[in-house]
Amino acid sequence: MASRHPGRFVSGVRASRGLTLVELVVVLAVVAILIGAGFLGLLTWLGTDNVNVAQVRMRTALQVAMADALTNPPSSATPYHNWSLQLVAKGGQQYLYVCTGSHGGCAGNTNPSGSLPVQVHVSMVPANVHLTIDNAPLTCLAFGPLGQPLLAASSPPTASAGACYWPAAVRGQWTFGANVTGGAAASTSYVF
Repeated sequence: MASRHPGRFVSGVRASRGLTLVELVVVLAVVAILIGAGFLGLLTWLGTDNVNVAQVRMRTALQVAMADALTNPPSSATPYHNWSLQLVAKGGQQYLYVCTGSHGGCAGNTNPSGSLPVQVHVSMVPANVHLTIDNAPLTCLAFGPLGQPLLAASSPPTASAGACYWPAAVRGQWTFGANVTGGAAASTSYVF
């Protein structure tokens, strides 16, 4: 086959040429921008997800403690024999415990022996989430007979300082909060 242009080789494939340095820099810049935007979005999503997970687990633990206090009432009205919800930090993690026969300190005890408090339910809470009740750090809350919150105002004078009491209700309700501080701030609340 003869070619119209005698000095050229005819081929069905166009001669390939590589990327220029400018094209490569532009592509890398666009990729870096997309990755950066995705990473910031991921951080925000993780913060919000951690808060939501903590909120759901706290609500579930409250419901478990109330339900168990209703179905298996404490053996006495003292703060030492009530159901309690406790937030315990150990080993760089946070755990929500629901315990029976406790006014505090049941974490990890699953063996019902004697008068020791017994762990019934446990949930892990992300370490960077701060749980609060009426803007005070959540540590321990006790439930009396019928699943009612054990209030500090109604505690017996012989109760120990470590007993798990609820703060006074604000306008007849308690507000549980969960928030993450730092790079990806997020927060939510739950009214009880």
